[in-house]
Amino acid sequence: MKATSTGRLWFLRTLSVLLMLASVYIAWYTVSSGRPRDFWKEKLNPQRGEITAIPGEFEDQQGKQVKLKDFQGKNIVATFVFKDCNISCPLIMTDLKFFDAENPGFKDNGVFLIFTFDDHRGKAAELQAFLNKYRIEGAHWRVLTADAKTIRNLADIFELQYKKQQDGKYVYMHTNFYAVADKSGKIKREMRGIENNKSKFVEEIKSAL
Repeated sequence: MKATSTGRLWFLRTLSVLLMLASVYIAWYTVSSGRPRDFWKEKLNPQRGEITAIPGEFEDQQGKQVKLKDFQGKNIVATFVFKDCNISCPLIMTDLKFFDAENPGFKDNGVFLIFTFDDHRGKAAELQAFLNKYRIEGAHWRVLTADAKTIRNLADIFELQYKKQQDGKYVYMHTNFYAVADKSGKIKREMRGIENNKSKFVEEIKSAL
């Protein structure tokens, strides 16, 4: 009888693990359904053309309406965040701050474009508060939002996955992504994932520019 109980216990434990793995897979598939399944790719050679040629109107943290072509003539480091994400987005912002500190001349001929996955139009103060949270200052930092359709189009161009779920609390899921473009707007480098080696991250961007 004891052997039977032990076997049943192991069976239930194994079944629980399998169900958990199945749940994780279903959650991932739901997020990526109909979209490229590249969530865990670390790096990708640039397959896009010019970031400044992408259409759409955006609003920044000062409430200004801009188009991406307005940033032609500047080196560009772009990324995507959820404004209220406290999981990977702080790491993204820390990486950008580190690059900024290591390259003080970037502010003179470059710009960080931080696109929000959410539509925050008309809420410029919230976008500014996002920068304030990370103690970021300077006109070369731009947080950009747009309507949901424009954001989706931009994410599709870069093959990004994102989803915000709510079940008692928000759970933000998105591709961690950086695009580096030169002054002509041509995308020279794309990086996916989080680079733990900040010096390497800096060199990746500098070598692209």
